[in-house]
Amino acid sequence: MKKVFSSTISIIVLLVFGSFGCSEPQRSIKLATYTYATDNRLDKIEPLAVNLRAALGRPVETTSYPDVASFVAAIKADEVDIALINTLGYLVLALDNKHMTPVATLKVKKGAEDNYKTAVLTNNDKIKSLDLLQANAKSLTMMFVAEGSTSGNLVPRLMLSSLGLKSPESDFGQVTFGGNHTSTFQKLEAGEADLCAIGSNEYFKQLEKDSTTANRLLWMSEEIPLGPVLINKRMTKAEQQTISNLLFALHEEDSLALEALKSGWSEAKQAEKFYPIDDAYYNSFRQMNGNATDLANILQQFNY
Repeated sequence: MKKVFSSTISIIVLLVFGSFGCSEPQRSIKLATYTYATDNRLDKIEPLAVNLRAALGRPVETTSYPDVASFVAAIKADEVDIALINTLGYLVLALDNKHMTPVATLKVKKGAEDNYKTAVLTNNDKIKSLDLLQANAKSLTMMFVAEGSTSGNLVPRLMLSSLGLKSPESDFGQVTFGGNHTSTFQKLEAGEADLCAIGSNEYFKQLEKDSTTANRLLWMSEEIPLGPVLINKRMTKAEQQTISNLLFALHEEDSLALEALKSGWSEAKQAEKFYPIDDAYYNSFRQMNGNATDLANILQQFNY
């Protein structure tokens, strides 16, 4: 009986003291972005994840949400720790942002031109100016790219708002979406719309193929600020600082990781490095063409 009792005590001691050496596995940090067309961009953000794992000493998993809307919803549900989001997605999130802090963005090198803009094109020989667009909107079909597109939806809506056309769905004869920048341009060429808004990268690509595309250009925006990197506020101050420092030094410490990241976003092709920012960096959208825009109300349409 004594042997049985002694053995039982030994087992209990082993279990109790053994448990002190078995700490719970650390929760993975979720680094997330969104899919554009068919590119989930996971291969583009994986090199950054490798750097984050080393710097933080914690597991980092990468996730790509199907679109901007589902990405914003996931951030609002507090599912994401580090987010690589586009400008429209962030501005929508900022309407009700409880969890994330913008810390950095990619900026183009000084003197770079035509990096990330919106081009509004016309397929109607009678519409050769913004004044004529404004006066004849009711008889025109306007085509945007997609709901979640910054250059192909948000920026042109802000421009139209500055002209007094605050609700394109009501102000135009018809509003449609082309799907992506290339198909939007192709549909304009096919006569499916009188006007379209596309990213400047697509416009210049088409211009190289056919110089007469310049005759279609109605308006070109100023450079569009790129979207931010967001960090969840639940992360410790030390972790937030480590992540920020890693981003700001990435162009020197791992330029290949930065190039991989840039390759996932055509608008980032001329970017040289990450810069620190805060929410005020995006105040430029409140005015366009020298006139006030209806930014808050426009964003409410996309308040997922």
